[in-house]
Amino acid sequence: MPELPEVEVIRRGLAPHLEGRHILGLSFGEHRLREQGEPAELLRAAGQRVVELSRRGKYLLARLEQGHTLLMHLGMSGRLLVFHEPAPELPHVHIVVHLEGGLALVFQDIRRFGNFVLHPPGVTPPAVAQLGPEPFDRKVTAAWLARLTQGRRRPLKNFLLDGRMVAGIGNIYACEALFAARLHPATAVGDLTVTEWGRLLRAIRKVLQAAIARGGTTISDFLDGSGNTGLFQLDLTVYGREGEPCRKCGTAVERLVQAGRSSFYCPRCQAQV
Repeated sequence: MPELPEVEVIRRGLAPHLEGRHILGLSFGEHRLREQGEPAELLRAAGQRVVELSRRGKYLLARLEQGHTLLMHLGMSGRLLVFHEPAPELPHVHIVVHLEGGLALVFQDIRRFGNFVLHPPGVTPPAVAQLGPEPFDRKVTAAWLARLTQGRRRPLKNFLLDGRMVAGIGNIYACEALFAARLHPATAVGDLTVTEWGRLLRAIRKVLQAAIARGGTTISDFLDGSGNTGLFQLDLTVYGREGEPCRKCGTAVERLVQAGRSSFYCPRCQAQV
């Protein structure tokens, strides 16, 4: 699933093509996405100018001039691609947004787990309303994290994946940040000191920034808005490397299943206290 860096890469690539342009119309494929507005609702976007394309967690939000918000989520395998009209005939295309200037925004999703919903003016999309602050938000400090988790026994990795706590940190980057911070994924959040939270927060921000700079991570499906793969998969230290030597100490990387997700870690560099 595209995580914060991939969605931010897509936003940066799409914004120059969408912002300031009017939506001329929308066309729909034979099959619907998991969460997709009715055609009559989505067509209310036609004729409106895209004022801003922003990101919140793993969601893209297109703010339209009449106050509507077009919420997009890529699910497991979704892609948002920009083409000059006519857009090429691609499989698994569910929505095409036709833009002035002869451009088309194509939503392609083989698994159909994506979201594409138009919310009326004055309404914050519920999926966004429940999100915690962004990892780069000034509110997110080591002291704030320590207060938030005081007395809790929840595993650290599970906490990082909960977007209601901090938005957008997915499985790949949680694993990478925990390795960089030398913290075991099963550590109880309430056991971390303020110093350890500070070390982890710095690692989270550094890993996310590095991934954005490298165009995201392409494991299988991810492409940016121009159809390019990311490159951060070449820099992964532990994610997906079970049985391979740790890049720091040479110990074999291990895998732990937590809440149905694979956590990759070095048992030596991230020894559990």
